[in-house]
Amino acid sequence: MVKIRRLMEKDINRIIEIEKESFEYSYPPTLIRQLYISFPDGFLVAEDSNGNIMGYVIATMEWGNGHIVSIAVGKNYRNKGVGALLLNAIEDYLFKKCNAKYIVLEVRFDNINARKFYYKKGYEDKRLLSEYYDDGSDAILMVKKNPYLESNNYYPIIVNMW
Repeated sequence: MVKIRRLMEKDINRIIEIEKESFEYSYPPTLIRQLYISFPDGFLVAEDSNGNIMGYVIATMEWGNGHIVSIAVGKNYRNKGVGALLLNAIEDYLFKKCNAKYIVLEVRFDNINARKFYYKKGYEDKRLLSEYYDDGSDAILMVKKNPYLESNNYYPIIVNMW
């Protein structure tokens, strides 16, 4: 059984471990802590029945839109639906509670598995972000519209900030 809950301060070290094992260029611990302080409601973890942290998602609200900053699952828990549970939970929060018009995220252009995952979840490519990452790699800005808003309530998404 997987429980999705808000992050607690004691979980941060495990989140940092998962971040490091998941990404070649991981976010520094100071940034992760700052994201937690600035928007704690956007920081969810997946926990197994023994209380082990399986994965996490970090999101913020920017200009009326949700922004998924990072989502990762520990190597022993991958390909078991944990990432989908985390994504569903943060989408619910951002779309229903925060009334985000869109959710945006960036993913490495060459990360085909992640892009397929997001396509299945209703995200669409919005823009190529050339040399987005520190190593010079490109990213794809992906966007998903809030399915709970009536279509005439949408505003054009401004992507110039990315």
